Amino acid sequence: MRVGIGGTCAVGVLLLAGVLPDPAWGGGAAKRHDGFFLRMSPGIGHASTKLDDGFDELRFSDGIGGGDFAIGGIVAKNLALHGTLWGWTMGDPDFELNNQDGSINGSLTMSAIGMGVTYYVMPINLYFSGSLGFGQLELDVDPYGSGNTDSGLVFEFVIGKEWWVSRNWALGVAGALGAHSIDDDLVSENWNGSNIEVRFSATFN
Repeated sequence: MRVGIGGTCAVGVLLLAGVLPDPAWGGGAAKRHDGFFLRMSPGIGHASTKLDDGFDELRFSDGIGGGDFAIGGIVAKNLALHGTLWGWTMGDPDFELNNQDGSINGSLTMSAIGMGVTYYVMPINLYFSGSLGFGQLELDVDPYGSGNTDSGLVFEFVIGKEWWVSRNWALGVAGALGAHSIDDDLVSENWNGSNIEVRFSATFN
């Protein structure tokens, strides 16, 4: 499965434009959650994913670099609606095949796109965010090339704390939990797994 990220983002932005009030796309008041919303959150953590077809069990588990990118607008007091891109990558991941350990030269990447909401608890600027969408796994093995799974459901939940550093920019830290259940086009079973991350967040709002 190949996700048309650019096309899907364009559709998402058009949908947001249809539901958000016009003032949401303008500049908001200083140090308030109103107007246009943009959040960038790189991070590091750990992830695992497993495929079990009843005969063989393959599990990848290792450290990751990940994050999310959210864009949208405020639709109610302290509540943002946004399109979200998120994912993670394992470099040279460790694996376990039927209780036999090994590693590969390459990478395993999970990428997802969907819709999400973020709610801020004020005045402490603590936020809760959740996104649900569709994603895929891509395994790239050197020197053999790469292969993709089909699409499947991916979810993430984030808790963060930010501090205003200018009129509309806030910086902070966050913890993220994610889960996925993604179809494989070669077998009838799904890849199932989870991830946990510590993130740095930069939000314009």
